[in-house]
Amino acid sequence: MKVIEILKLLDDWCHFNTREGRKVGPVSNSELKRWCMNKAVEINGERVNWDQEIQFPITSMILFPKNPVTIC
Repeated sequence: MKVIEILKLLDDWCHFNTREGRKVGPVSNSELKRWCMNKAVEINGERVNWDQEIQFPITSMILFPKNPVTIC
């Protein structure tokens, strides 16, 4: 399964929101892809590309690892 597919599945469950510019609301598929392209997704301790195949099991996933604030 590719990273973008995992993010889309997670979005169905978690309902990610955007704060891009003045836009507020549900995140778009293109924004999910941009997150990956900007290295904002870390899976199993590695930064991943949007089209990269992921080896299971996934033991950790971090969105925006450089962000000092974590919201659960």
